[in-house]
Amino acid sequence: MSESVITAAILTIASVICAVALINVLYPSVVSVGGSFITTSSKLSDKIKSDIEIISEGNTTDVVYVWVKNVGKTEIPQVDNSDLFFGLVDDFQRVTYDESLSTSPSWNFTIENDDGDGRWDVGETIKITINQTATPGDYYVKFVIYNGVSDEDFFSI
Repeated sequence: MSESVITAAILTIASVICAVALINVLYPSVVSVGGSFITTSSKLSDKIKSDIEIISEGNTTDVVYVWVKNVGKTEIPQVDNSDLFFGLVDDFQRVTYDESLSTSPSWNFTIENDDGDGRWDVGETIKITINQTATPGDYYVKFVIYNGVSDEDFFSI
């Protein structure tokens, strides 16, 4: 009888050790998957709430203007970290941001209908100024904000 008690005790201790080992292996994986899900969900939510639309283009002798409206459901931060692609349809390039427009090509922006807070809020339009002489032809412009949401347009000068 004492043999069966010792055997049961050994099996119980082995079962507890196996259960603890299993929990130590699985728990970090479950926590990691949960953290990844939360991060992915947050990024997806940000993309769903963000949207822009190129509404018009124009030019003078030395510069091209592009108006872009925030048609999403949230403010768009870091406008100066956005990517702008511009040029003739068969020869466009990424244009760098330069607040002073001291290099060519470069771009900067102003908020046309700002409510006074200096942020690109929902419903507001930015005017992008591209420091580049545009000759007559067909042009391509694409604006990509910080989270990958973009809009593109073709127009002629």
